Amino acid sequence: MSDEKEIREVVQGEKRSEKTGKYKPLRRNKRTEIAIAQLFENGTERELTRFLRENGLPDDSPRFAQIVKLFRDHGGKRS
Repeated sequence: MSDEKEIREVVQGEKRSEKTGKYKPLRRNKRTEIAIAQLFENGTERELTRFLRENGLPDDSPRFAQIVKLFRDHGGKRS
C-alpha cells in the first residue's frame, strides 16, 4: 500500500540531526511502525501527536509536521 510506504518514509530519521543535534530521529522499529499505522487507521490527531512527543519527536521538527499533514491527508480524526 502506498500509505504504509509514505508512513515509513516519514518516520525515517532526521538528516539535520546529524549536524546540529537539534532533532533526534524517531525510534524506528516494527513496533513503532505498527503503532503509527494503527493510529492512522483508528486514532485521533491528539493521540498521534502525543505518541510522537512521547517517542522523542519535538513539535518544531519538520518530520512532526510531515507526519501530522500525512495523517490529515489520510482522513484522520481531529479530536
